[in-house]
Amino acid sequence: MHTNLVIERLDRVPVSVTLTPGLSMLALITDALSGRTRGAPEPWRRLVRSAALVPDEMVLRSLATPGFSVLPDLVLPGEFTRDLDVPTQVEMLRDLPPDALLSEVETITDGRPPTHWRPALKHPQRWLHGYASLVEAAWAAMDPVWTRARPLFEREVERVAVAAARRSLDVVLNGLHANCRFTDGTLSFPDFEPERFSIGSRGLVLMPMLAGPNALIARLDGPDAVWIGYPLPGADGPPRSRENFLEILVGDVRSAILTTLERPLTMGALARRVQYAPNAVTYHCNWLESAGLVLRRREGREIHVQRTPRASALVDLFEGR
Repeated sequence: MHTNLVIERLDRVPVSVTLTPGLSMLALITDALSGRTRGAPEPWRRLVRSAALVPDEMVLRSLATPGFSVLPDLVLPGEFTRDLDVPTQVEMLRDLPPDALLSEVETITDGRPPTHWRPALKHPQRWLHGYASLVEAAWAAMDPVWTRARPLFEREVERVAVAAARRSLDVVLNGLHANCRFTDGTLSFPDFEPERFSIGSRGLVLMPMLAGPNALIARLDGPDAVWIGYPLPGADGPPRSRENFLEILVGDVRSAILTTLERPLTMGALARRVQYAPNAVTYHCNWLESAGLVLRRREGREIHVQRTPRASALVDLFEGR
């Protein structure tokens, strides 16, 4: 079962990147303290667990019980189209009236909240303050990690901006997450409650998260913009070279093919250069051709393959040329 977001004209969608650490804290809280495992590195999980000494179980149950996910907008108060620091978010959460939580959950669930949310709706102010305290504690532990990851965040902002300018956002969207696919103008990902949305004239806000590789948090029904939180490439492992960033985007075989095609090659020569079986190279070239990253042409008995200008722009970006 998949939720689908139809993007009719990707080249006309306003796309922005916001750095909102509170969303990362949400992903890490549910990963480290409850049942929604998202693959965060164990050192991060330990940091969050040690900081959240006595978490409110009611809050954890509401956010992390497997099954139907209810995520009120107020977990990220303020505008999604601008960066929001954690102290500001925590202050806004504690200032919210209890009725705000009741109203949002009622709207999301059509007045039929799932069982794991009912205790929170009986004690909405406790929930707001308990969630604010969890975010604050997680941030106290993870702030140094976020600071060290700042160059990766800046690189991600640059990557998306260049892809948008060069009309390669489809490649970015197809690589947001291991379970995301962007094909034929539709972004899809597995979902317990599958739905279908159209972006229409709304904007798209990408929100890279300091979280495990299985983390994906999205709101697709906002009135002004769709936002998608996804794992920050390269943040969950050792420092990577620029070429490795291309691997994150398209995979190791396809990265090897693109970086090898500095000039056109026959399919046989390409397979020898990248040291993969010819049938594997053919398979991956099929994908790269459908994404507009390579072209193939037959000359006699040979098939020649070359990078497109679009692919060369991507390789240049990640190799820093």
